[in-house]
Amino acid sequence: MSNTASNDSGLARRATWWRLFGLLTLAGVAWMLATPPLTGPDEVFQARRAAALARGQLRGNVVGSGTFQMIEVDVPDTYVAGGDSALCFVGAPVPESPQRGFAVVAQDCPPYRSSSKLTTTETGQYRGQPFYWAVVGLPSLIDTGVSGTYLMRLVGIVMTTALLASAAVSTMAAARRRLASVALFGCVTPMVLYLAASTNPSSVEIAAAIGAWTTGMLLTQADSQPSGREVARFGVSMVVLVLARGLGPLFAVGILAVLAVLGGKTKVFALVRRRDLRAWAAGGAAALLIAGWWLWFVQQTYAPPERPGSGVATAIGYLPFYIRQSIGVFGQNDSAIPPLAAWVWVAALLGVFAVGLWRSSAKTIVISLATLVAGLALSVTAEGLSLPPIGFFWQGRYALPVLLGAFLLATCTNPVDRPASARADTPDDRQAAGRGAPWNVAAFLHTRRAGDGAVGLALGLFMAVHASAFLSAARHHGAKGGDPQTWWQLLSNARWSPPLTFPLLLVIYLAALGALAWRVVGLDATPPPRSMRGGGDHIALRLTAHR
Repeated sequence: MSNTASNDSGLARRATWWRLFGLLTLAGVAWMLATPPLTGPDEVFQARRAAALARGQLRGNVVGSGTFQMIEVDVPDTYVAGGDSALCFVGAPVPESPQRGFAVVAQDCPPYRSSSKLTTTETGQYRGQPFYWAVVGLPSLIDTGVSGTYLMRLVGIVMTTALLASAAVSTMAAARRRLASVALFGCVTPMVLYLAASTNPSSVEIAAAIGAWTTGMLLTQADSQPSGREVARFGVSMVVLVLARGLGPLFAVGILAVLAVLGGKTKVFALVRRRDLRAWAAGGAAALLIAGWWLWFVQQTYAPPERPGSGVATAIGYLPFYIRQSIGVFGQNDSAIPPLAAWVWVAALLGVFAVGLWRSSAKTIVISLATLVAGLALSVTAEGLSLPPIGFFWQGRYALPVLLGAFLLATCTNPVDRPASARADTPDDRQAAGRGAPWNVAAFLHTRRAGDGAVGLALGLFMAVHASAFLSAARHHGAKGGDPQTWWQLLSNARWSPPLTFPLLLVIYLAALGALAWRVVGLDATPPPRSMRGGGDHIALRLTAHR
């Protein structure tokens, strides 16, 4: 390939990544503006820790005892008064929530005000590795008002969407890239984007895990010849995952183990011989040591309170709520998508999962199903047996780094040859399949027309649930945590209105996601063999292996 062609290919690859990143970020910004400041899950505590770390405070004095043990930090008074303002939006938990005890606050709450005066206050966020909070807290050094709070959120959005954009280009290089891209679209639930817009490290952890799964499977395929960009993409995802939250190191080790089994000894040894991968392995090992030291330090300094599990039977009973929570339960578990919307999402994603398993190897099927079971079991053991012992009640989104891996495993790996009776490789077969011949259902399902319909249906269902989630949160926020307003009241006389109106933000949100969905529909079902992607005649095809 000539230098000019290579440069053009590189520019095109970067342009594709930036388009994906821009659309994902736009969707996150819509959530950011539609959500009142400091009203995300524990966002008051998250913002206080971020502001404290940005000012060099790694430690604080322990106050309180039992489950609600906290530490004291010195932060701008904005994040003290802002906590009082955020209480205005707290409502009663949704009926299915395992947690109770939140009091509904009267509606005459103080306005959000700006103050740079340092004040001692409490935060319940102090155990996880400090890196996420140290980065998102930097805007508080520039502005201590509401603008600084929104900038905190924006930093978290950018961190999350950059990882997701890189995961998206990995799925585009998969053997079944359209199926893998649909699965990725389904893995980015409304909750993931909402968390990114709410100053919460869970979003970065989930996005890093998604990136590690997608790019890791690209590296471990038997016929793959990974580029330096793909190795770097995997290395970044793994390092960020290790440093994101307390369970990140455990998730990273688990992902490595699964990928090693999936790739096999020969492929693993071939990867280990690569100098760039060894360099990233050294970086990942250093991150593990740093994270391990911090978690040990926190255990010695701020030992988490003992919390007995609620019992396996009880935890299993919570599973439907945990699944719904992973898709869209917002705030302090006090607003949520309708249960039907959650099960529509689950049905669509399981349909994609089943199609992925249909042409997967026996090893991939076993590993994918085992990963799915492991993700569900993690919620049961953590809540029911307090294993792992996180010191407080479990949330469904905590298991997403494992659970989502099952759907990506089933769709990002190479397909196996199907029986001859199920193929539609000849013109006659494709013509018969196109007429919908009842005796050739399998062949019909393999046609472009059937594929377009199935992909369009899955993406349409995902988009409908995204809209439902955004509107559910809007009704809660517009009512300031009180009784839900009618749709007319929300649009004409909401108790709280975002910087842009809810309808405009909804249009922006769905337009950004719709553009991403349209890109997925436009993908071919399969890319050419990886061995064909390096020549000058295949520059356009290299768009799927960038960044």
